[in-house]
Amino acid sequence: MIWLIIIPFALYVITIGALYIGSILEKEFVPKLSTPITRFSVIIPFRNEADNLLNLLSSLNSLTYPTALFEIILVNDASTDNSERIVLDFIKKHATNHIRLIDNQIKSSSPKKDALQTAIHLASGDWIVTTDADCIVQPSWLDVLDHFIRAKNCQLVVMPVAIAISEKRSFFKAYEQLDFLSLMGATVGGFGLKLPFLCNGANLAFDKEHFLKLNGYDAHNHIASGDDHFLLEQMASRKDANIQYLKSSLVITTTQPQKSWTGFINQRIRWAKKATHYSFWFSKYIGLLVLVVNALWVFLFSYLIFTLFDNFLLKTGVYHYALLIILPLLIVKLIIDAQLILKEAAFYKRWRYIAYLPLVSIFYPFISTYIALNALMVGFEWKGRNYRR
Repeated sequence: MIWLIIIPFALYVITIGALYIGSILEKEFVPKLSTPITRFSVIIPFRNEADNLLNLLSSLNSLTYPTALFEIILVNDASTDNSERIVLDFIKKHATNHIRLIDNQIKSSSPKKDALQTAIHLASGDWIVTTDADCIVQPSWLDVLDHFIRAKNCQLVVMPVAIAISEKRSFFKAYEQLDFLSLMGATVGGFGLKLPFLCNGANLAFDKEHFLKLNGYDAHNHIASGDDHFLLEQMASRKDANIQYLKSSLVITTTQPQKSWTGFINQRIRWAKKATHYSFWFSKYIGLLVLVVNALWVFLFSYLIFTLFDNFLLKTGVYHYALLIILPLLIVKLIIDAQLILKEAAFYKRWRYIAYLPLVSIFYPFISTYIALNALMVGFEWKGRNYRR
C-alpha cells in the first residue's frame, strides 16, 4: 500500500528535477547587433480591455524596431466598453499608419482563435507575433526576436511572460506570482529537455507560412482556449518545424494580475480545461502526475492533521509511524518545487514574494486539486461569455 504513495512522489521528484536541469540547460540568448530584416505582424485580440489598452499601445509605440518592418493588428472581439474608441483615439493622436483596427469574424466556438485567424489572413508580415491586450512589451522586443529567428532558423518561438508586480503584498498576490513562476519554469525546462509542452500566447511568435500549412486553428476551434498550446503541439508534430525558446530578459512581456481569487480560479480552470485535449504524451504525463501527487498531498497532509486528535493512534504509535513515512515525502516535494521556483524568481526578479513560498507550498496542492476537479466537471466564464470546454 505504501508503494502506491511513494512511487508517484518519486516520479514527481525525478520529473520536476529533470525540468529544473532543463531550465539550466536552456541558455540565455545574447543578441548581436545586426540590420533587422524580418517582417512582423503583431496581433492582439481584445474584448472589454479599456483599462489596459492605453498601456499596451504606449509600450508598442515605444518599440525600437523599424516601423516599415512591422504592423500591429488589433482585433475587436465585440467589446461593449470604450475599448474601440481608445484605440481609434490613439491612432489619430499619434498619426500612425502601422496600427490597424479590425472587427472579429466569429465562426466557431472559440472567438479568440477566430480573432487571431481573421487577423492572420489579413497580415502582411512573414512572422506572426501574438500578445494580449493586458500586456506590456519591451522596446527591444522585436529586435531581439528578429536576431533569434535568424540565428536559430526556427518556425515557432516561445518567449517568457511575467505577472506585473503589485504595490500591495498579500498571500493572494504571492500565490499568483509563485504559481506562475512554476509554470514558466516548467515551460523553459521542457525546452531544455527537448520536450516542449507549454507556451503562452501572451508572448508567442510563429512563421505565417507554416501556420497556414497546418490550416490554422481549424482542428481545435471547438475548444474555447488553447490557441497557443495546440499550435505548439501541431508545430512539434511536423518534421520540418524547428521550435525554440527565446530565453532573454529583453523580450519578457508583462501581464496584469488577477483582481480576486474568483478571477484567478476561473482563469486557471480555463487553462486546465484544455488539458483533456492534449495529444503530446509528455503533456498528458505531467498533467496526470501533478494531479495525482497534489491529491495525495491533500490526503496525507489532512490525515496527519486530523489524526493528531486521535488518542488511540497516538498511544499505539501508529501516528508516529505514519509521520516518519509521510513527512519526508511532503518535505522532499516542497524542496524540489522550491528549486524550480527560486531559479525563475531570479530570472524574473520576483524575490519579494519568496517569503511566502512555505505557506504557498502548503496550500498549493489544495487549490490546484480543486481547480483540476472543477475543470473536469464544470464550465467557465471568460470575458462575459460562458463556455463548457
